[in-house]
Amino acid sequence: MIMKQTLTPFVRTCHSCLRELPIEAFYVNRKTLIPDYCCKACRSAACKKRYLDSRSVNDIRTYPLITDIKDRTLRMELILHARQVVNESVARKRRRLWETVGE
Repeated sequence: MIMKQTLTPFVRTCHSCLRELPIEAFYVNRKTLIPDYCCKACRSAACKKRYLDSRSVNDIRTYPLITDIKDRTLRMELILHARQVVNESVARKRRRLWETVGE
């Protein structure tokens, strides 16, 4: 007498959409080999939403852009000041480099 084995596929419930899905519908942690609590489709949707939300936050500038200033004299004054700050920084860096090489 041959016994028939009925193999039931492993199923897991997604905590996000609350559907029962096969294990293949979930990402598996490489270290623990445990399926994720959220299915691949829900995980993808959540990542896409987080990405789009972060893009909209990053579009807002918290600093003035010098080239957007309409007043020419103010714009030139700010540009010259920025160049001076950069040149001073480069000079400090070169001095430090020469001091460390000279030792």
